Formats: sequence, C-alpha cells, structure tokens
Amino acid sequence: MAKDRTVPTTIMLVRHAERPDEDAGSEPGIDADGTRCDESLTATGWRRAAALADLFAAGAGEPVSPLVRPRALFASTPSKKKGSKRSLQTISPLAQRLDLDVDTRFGRDDVTDLAEEVTRTGGPVLISWQREYIPDIVDALGGTDHPVPDPWPEDRYDVVWVLTPASDGGWIFTQTPQRVLPGDADTGI
Repeated sequence: MAKDRTVPTTIMLVRHAERPDEDAGSEPGIDADGTRCDESLTATGWRRAAALADLFAAGAGEPVSPLVRPRALFASTPSKKKGSKRSLQTISPLAQRLDLDVDTRFGRDDVTDLAEEVTRTGGPVLISWQREYIPDIVDALGGTDHPVPDPWPEDRYDVVWVLTPASDGGWIFTQTPQRVLPGDADTGI
C-alpha cells in the first residue's frame, strides 16, 4: 500500500441482501415499488436493507462497536451482462437516511480500482458487493492480520466484515454478525 494514501478509519463490507433463488418456489426479486425484477432483492432482502439502515444509523448515536456510521458508501454498478441492482438496493435505505450518494462507478470485478478509491476516501466506508468478490476486495486493500474466509458462503447474508487500520499499514480483520432478521447467525463466517 502506498504511504501517501488516506486511511479510512474503518472499512466495512457487506454482501448484498437476499436475492431470488433459482429453485422453484423461492421469493421473486422485486424493485422498490414492488414490480417483479429478477435482478433485484427479494422482499426479505428489502427488509434486510431497511434493517441495515437501522444497524448503521439508528438515531443520533454511533452503532455498536466495531461498526461505525459510514461517511462514504460504495456499491457495484450493474453490469451489462447481468444487470443486478442488489448491491445498490442493499444500502439505498441507509444512503437516504444519511443523505449520502452511493459511489457506483466500479463494476463488480473492478476490485483494484475500488480499493484504490476507498483508500483515498477519508472517514468510515461501507461497501456493498457480490459475495464472490468481497475476499478479493480485502486482498486489494492490503494485508490483514489473519486470512479472510474465502469463498463467502452462498447462504450467508448476515455478517459485516470490518477492517480497521493496523500499526504496520495493514488491516485488523473482524466479523460482526448483523442479527437484524430472524434466523441470522450469531457468528461470523
């Protein structure tokens, strides 16, 4: 990592909220207005998105440590091939509550460019992304004090990865269970 970079006080990463499952009988994806859209969150995903706004920005105080109120938000831009809106939808209620724009300039596999931009961003950062790329984002940000789980499990939507600066220029990695919806796990991945 470059020595002249700005170091965000905390970087938090979440997987986008629940998506339609390809199995028959699963919840369909729906846009915010309720219109069916396979590239959107399910009703459960929208409930998680609203609960994440409460988790990161309830009232005037700070969230429970190690989480902090973000001052910058990032979500992957929908790709031309698969137009998933889920990463943006997951943090849209939080963005609205905090009156922040969400930076969606980076495609889901543009992890190096995303990491460079995040390290130039001051203050706490929250990234909402596709699970397959979250370990790569952490790698692109620099070393952590211990390896991150890779791959991110397909069935886990309920954890926040938290990176705080370490004295050696790397990151201290922790996981925080969200515990915002029934059935959420009490442990990290």
